[in-house]
Amino acid sequence: MIIIAGIVLFFSSNIVMAQVPPTGKYNTTNYPDDKKAIEALTEVQDSTAYLNDAYIAVGPEGKVSYGFEQWKKGFTDKGVTFKSVTPRPGTYILRVYNGDAAVKNMILDVVFATTGGDFSITVIRTETYIKQKGKWYFVSGQGTKLATKEELEGMGKKQ
Repeated sequence: MIIIAGIVLFFSSNIVMAQVPPTGKYNTTNYPDDKKAIEALTEVQDSTAYLNDAYIAVGPEGKVSYGFEQWKKGFTDKGVTFKSVTPRPGTYILRVYNGDAAVKNMILDVVFATTGGDFSITVIRTETYIKQKGKWYFVSGQGTKLATKEELEGMGKKQ
């Protein structure tokens, strides 16, 4: 039991320390115009940011949405809206490959407004973009809920 606890603590301490990418590891200065165009997609609130509605989203609860409209419907059906989305300092990485593909990684503190009150969650987020005919599109997003200390401690225990 002590060995298992030690292993869990080892991995949980490494997880905490690994949350900020190593300085200088990723080239975050190339393709500055493309990066501006990708960031502008964050402000788009309709399906024009998504290539032919081919967007696939996986939420922190594991729900898969196929297309922007299905993703949006999952929120509106439950009366949920984004109240705030705050990136954790030092966790944001946007890499552009060959000028036509990009991957964004970050950790976000998200607050949802729900009919039952506000709901807060921390999400490790990965987004994928492609450029077609000179325009950037958001094609995939995946959020993983950051485990709490209690959830990490419970890993490996039989239910």
